[in-house]
Amino acid sequence: MPHRACRLRHVSHHRGFSLLELLIVLVIFAILASIAVPSFQRLQQRQQLTAASNELVAALRLARGEAIMRETEVTLCASADGESCGGKDWAKGWRVEASGSNDNPIIIHEPLPAQLSVGDKNAQPPDEVTFDDLGYPDAGSEWLLSHAGLSDGASRQVCLEVTGRAYVAGPGAGCDS
Repeated sequence: MPHRACRLRHVSHHRGFSLLELLIVLVIFAILASIAVPSFQRLQQRQQLTAASNELVAALRLARGEAIMRETEVTLCASADGESCGGKDWAKGWRVEASGSNDNPIIIHEPLPAQLSVGDKNAQPPDEVTFDDLGYPDAGSEWLLSHAGLSDGASRQVCLEVTGRAYVAGPGAGCDS
């Protein structure tokens, strides 16, 4: 039986990777990354659209809840500057304020990301929605949110029924009000 030290000398001295192996792995990684990045961008754009829709629904529900709780009219309105109502572009932000407290809003929502838009050529959302002390809006309304980066026509429709229920309509479903 050979001595143990003799067997160790015959062990191969390969350590690490060859340059060719490393280049092959980097090429495979670059190919996978080039496939994944556009898909990830679309996912991020859809997520922005979903988040903005949910934030608008949350603002509608908050306005309704505050109107019932305070027993007074509460208005949700488009606001270009965050300081007052009167804007026409919901993408520039909105605010919720109780009747008679213009200087002390309930919330102010910052502008949406630049790629997002609210409304389209056919139907513009109202400039504001006012809930009465029972939580009923002055009218049913619709907001169509879309993302400029999504070429597949993906959009979200936020609906407000005349009963005060706010929700995001399913894809292609539209509002029932």
